[in-house]
Amino acid sequence: MRFRPSARARARWLAAALLAAPAPLLGASPVLAGAPAPDGPVGSYVLRVTPEDGTGSTGATLTCGPDGGTHPNAKEACDQLRRVAGQVERIPENPGPCTLEYAPVRLTATGTWRGRQQRFAKTYPNRCAAIRGTGGVLFAF
Repeated sequence: MRFRPSARARARWLAAALLAAPAPLLGASPVLAGAPAPDGPVGSYVLRVTPEDGTGSTGATLTCGPDGGTHPNAKEACDQLRRVAGQVERIPENPGPCTLEYAPVRLTATGTWRGRQQRFAKTYPNRCAAIRGTGGVLFAF
């Protein structure tokens, strides 16, 4: 004798399958959505300021969510990144005076934000212009 489920049991099974199936297809899974691991930071960066002449390169690490790293103003730097979804190039300029000296510096930021790779590199005419051009906090170390 073969077991045959009732119509009610088949309906319950079908309903459960239909409710469970779309979740991964719609990207509800944290892994598929590019979300960070539950125990990891939202963002993590290595920041570097390198003079064009190669002398006196400085750097800092930054983690966001929880905010920390070697950056002296991690909370403010992470607040800047949160406002632009981790995209350094979208941080608005912090206007103000800078000297007109020509001492080019290259800024680089490499890391991840919500599981996605982030890279930023740009050369500015001097350190003041670089710091102001990136919001006044992120590269101020």
